[in-house]
Amino acid sequence: MMIRTKTAPFLRTEESVGSMMRDMLLALAALLILPTVHYGVSVLKLAAVSVAACMLAEIAGCLVAKREINISELSPMVTGMVIVAMMPPGAPYWLPAAAGVFAVLAARIPFGSTGHTPFNPAAAGLAFATAFWPGEMFRYAQQSPAAALKAGLKPEAVPSEMLWGLTAGPVGTTAALVIAACSLFLFVRRAANWQIPFWFLVSAAVFAALFPRILVPPLTSVKYEMLSGSLLFCAVFMMTDPVTAPRTVSGGALYGLLGGIVLMLMRRFGVYEQSASFTVLLMNAAAPLIDGAVCSLQAERRRGREKEE
Repeated sequence: MMIRTKTAPFLRTEESVGSMMRDMLLALAALLILPTVHYGVSVLKLAAVSVAACMLAEIAGCLVAKREINISELSPMVTGMVIVAMMPPGAPYWLPAAAGVFAVLAARIPFGSTGHTPFNPAAAGLAFATAFWPGEMFRYAQQSPAAALKAGLKPEAVPSEMLWGLTAGPVGTTAALVIAACSLFLFVRRAANWQIPFWFLVSAAVFAALFPRILVPPLTSVKYEMLSGSLLFCAVFMMTDPVTAPRTVSGGALYGLLGGIVLMLMRRFGVYEQSASFTVLLMNAAAPLIDGAVCSLQAERRRGREKEE
């Protein structure tokens, strides 16, 4: 028996997709409140530029591809908000714009837009910006906890500061408590699958405890790894993308487990202090294989039970 899997999920109705996108936008907007208080209105300007770039790229792409332009389409806005959340607070305006244009024109439009993209567009845009302008992507007023850990140093920030986003890092990823609150909102609203981030964080935490990057007790290593960089944000807002994640329950759990390990390996052996976007793209590529393996295993088990009966 041949089992085929699709890269896109089975999104039920336009209304349900629209509701999910609105919830995601609301949660992403909430992540910008504290950064705006800390850094000023420049954060909101970055967000406006990022979203505008994605929307304009969507319109241009649809015109070139001769597709209908849907001005109520929220997916490009979500892409723009995810991109700005991963930007440093002092990023030049052209940086999120470049990431947004690449995300839409290279990772979204060629595949038929919503519901068909094999790779998370925001992750693609962020990976593009990181590869070409790493100096701008990781430019902060002081050393970030992620950069300190990458250098084998103990971060100067204490975990309590990292909970409230009082450390250097991407504008929307440093306030762990706000991300936790937003994740609960998304899970209750069923706008995100809780199983993927749960297993993602479990595997990352176990890895951090077993293989600390600095000479600290295992629990301290877990605290620093969980609260530094964009790990929490990646788990909740990028790994849960329903279009690029597995569509089976078991596949989603395995996807999360492997994603956490891949991210921790990239943190240890990768080039950049932030590896979330590359992790997401790798796991997106693996998602159809994971679903295929899970479906094959389930089919084998069913056949085995049928033979026993």
